[in-house]
Amino acid sequence: MPAAIFDMDGVLVDSNPAHFQAWKAFGKQYGIEIDEATYAKYINGRRNDEFLEELYPGRWSYEERLRIAAEKEAFYREHLAAQVPPVPGVVETIRALAERQVPLAVATSGPRENAELITEQLGVRPLFQVLVSGHDVPLAKPDPTIFLEAARRLGVPPAQCVVFEDSPAGVEAAIRAGAYCVGLATSEPAEVLKAKGAHDVISDFTRLDLEALLARLAGRA
Repeated sequence: MPAAIFDMDGVLVDSNPAHFQAWKAFGKQYGIEIDEATYAKYINGRRNDEFLEELYPGRWSYEERLRIAAEKEAFYREHLAAQVPPVPGVVETIRALAERQVPLAVATSGPRENAELITEQLGVRPLFQVLVSGHDVPLAKPDPTIFLEAARRLGVPPAQCVVFEDSPAGVEAAIRAGAYCVGLATSEPAEVLKAKGAHDVISDFTRLDLEALLARLAGRA
């Protein structure tokens, strides 16, 4: 039986613009300056504590970076999360997979609180057997650990998993995990995701041929 693993931001919901706005609004108090190019290069698909050290080396301790990251995510949940729209077709795809008894997971660099909130807002939380957050694994994407852990918890070999990802780091992580990767061109151009190894790239889930995808996964057994 194949399994499906979904990233969250840019895959379940079109939330990257909201995260960008959250960093712009929240970050000022810490002297954090973020523009769109910086967000795309350093932040999308990455853990907050990691990119803060990369952009501002030595400014904060590890514990301080974790605190700043947690405060920013709380700001996002309080002020912006309710406004983010689902990626077209994602809810229907999740329900169709669940009807076929395909095990489902979310694997996100973001905090578990965000994943719980977003899946509840979409009305699909009971359909996911597994949620893996960036805090559950020691290394961030493009390291494959988060997808390997999601596959382990689902009890499905990584080669039998499809990973839906929108970020270059996430696509690379999925490929390194040995999964079949479908890129979502919601945050980056399709050619960028293909260059990282995505097997397929779609603009949103209305463009997904689910039966063909499941057949390809069956052929990887």
